[in-house]
Amino acid sequence: MLDPRITLSQHTKAITKSCFYHIRALKQICGSLDDLTIQTVSTALVSSGLDYANSILYGIPSKHISRLQRTQNTLARVVSGKGHTKCSSSILKDFHWLPIDACIKFKIATLTFKALNTGNPPYLASLLHQHNPCRFLRSASANLLSVTRCNLSFGTRGFRTAAPPSGIVSHQMYVLVNVSQHFVNI
Repeated sequence: MLDPRITLSQHTKAITKSCFYHIRALKQICGSLDDLTIQTVSTALVSSGLDYANSILYGIPSKHISRLQRTQNTLARVVSGKGHTKCSSSILKDFHWLPIDACIKFKIATLTFKALNTGNPPYLASLLHQHNPCRFLRSASANLLSVTRCNLSFGTRGFRTAAPPSGIVSHQMYVLVNVSQHFVNI
């Protein structure tokens, strides 16, 4: 069934329901597993479910993102064994897990980076266009992407519109990759 407002509320509810099923099962067997195994199982069952195709969730209402964030916070508390005694954001930081909204933006930035630098996948690379200012500007050498204007609220969630703001992030990723390759070659 297609969501008439395309908010993906049914999709986020299904993901949350599936993840909480696995979190409850994981909570029951946590006592008999070591910490590394608990982290591995939680990543395989729950975190992968939260991360799978999450770039389609760009621009959805914040109540759906917060539903997924609560799921990730619950998983972090179960895996750490801290319960509600410690702030969930510090637990996420200890595990080196990004919050859900940052994961979505990171995935779009990664897709943008790959599309700009490798040209793959071609269907995404064809949507991206370099910004060519009509006069000389200092930002001309910054490899910025042109922003496509959209009149519909759903259109702002498309890759063509979502990628240019993350183009700055993908440019920073490009610099980091070049710097890291430089240190590997030394």
